[in-house]
Amino acid sequence: MADMNLSGRVAIVTGASMGIGEVLALDLAAHGADVVLAARSASKLEAVATQVRALGRRALAIPTDVTVASQVKRLAEEATREFGRIDILINNAGGSYGATFKRSPLLKASEADFDNAYLLNVKSAWLCGQAVAPGMLARGSGVIINLGSVAARQEHGTRGGFGIYSITKVAVQNLTYVMAAEWGPTIRVNCVAPGVIDIPRTAANRSGAATAERLKVIARGRLGTPQDVANAVTFLCSDQADYINGVVLEVNGGIKSSQPPIEGGT
Repeated sequence: MADMNLSGRVAIVTGASMGIGEVLALDLAAHGADVVLAARSASKLEAVATQVRALGRRALAIPTDVTVASQVKRLAEEATREFGRIDILINNAGGSYGATFKRSPLLKASEADFDNAYLLNVKSAWLCGQAVAPGMLARGSGVIINLGSVAARQEHGTRGGFGIYSITKVAVQNLTYVMAAEWGPTIRVNCVAPGVIDIPRTAANRSGAATAERLKVIARGRLGTPQDVANAVTFLCSDQADYINGVVLEVNGGIKSSQPPIEGGT
């Protein structure tokens, strides 16, 4: 029976310096993978790399802006030169209008807001996929996981203030479908779409009252954790998920459609 042992595999994780990306990298390492860590902060990447090595796995930290094609190309080349192959790509880097997770209605959003969100969420995943897919196709195997969001659902994405972010996450889902269709015989491509995940970056924009209201519409009765997301990602990277391709797996605790509006979104 296939298991979740990833020994001998090499994974690139973008946005790996903190939050969900950090936990994804550590979980892959805990299951045997060597990990290439990509993000813009060299010092934070090295801190995560130290944790990966403490798990007995190899780690390579490569400071990278994944919205810039030349830097993504260098990331793939350095990873391949160091480890000889890339088996797994986790397109985790993303956000809403940069790293601020600012919310605003469409009429109040700027052109820079739109461009930043699209670059970070969509272009980065496309660039990274383009960079690693040729090697995977040549070897005859590979896994790509794109991080989406429950905001891509109509009932969530149309809530006040979520507009541009939700638009880009719909694009991530469709990018997943296209990648899976074009590369599917060789590379499995899936999307993991988290719900409300409790991390400092998003908690800063959520009051205690807003959290209490949100819990009313989450069937599990709690916010999600980065480990909840990592459990799904590692499963999809493993041989247990060999026949799963081109799907969106929501990790949302059973979130209902009647969520309260985002604070300050109107």
